[in-house]
Amino acid sequence: MLKINKFDKNDIISIKLLAGEEIIAKFISDEENSIIVERATTMAANPQGGLALVPWMMSALPETIELNKATIITMSPTAKEIADKFIEATTNIALAK
Repeated sequence: MLKINKFDKNDIISIKLLAGEEIIAKFISDEENSIIVERATTMAANPQGGLALVPWMMSALPETIELNKATIITMSPTAKEIADKFIEATTNIALAK
């Protein structure tokens, strides 16, 4: 069974899945067999050769997603620079630099 680090509600976390996908999301809760996240995104190449955050599931409603712990390899706090970009991209709030 996956041992979940202790994250606080609303922490921005990075999740690596068995399929190789990396998800960046806002942590909501840790349930017995799953974790609940909001605004799950992934990084994708943009036309200029850089990276952009895009929705992990384009058609998912609502924005809260339940991930089965059996599909998760590891989870970690997201690097501050990427977490800041995540907040800007998912909330339309510009953070002070």
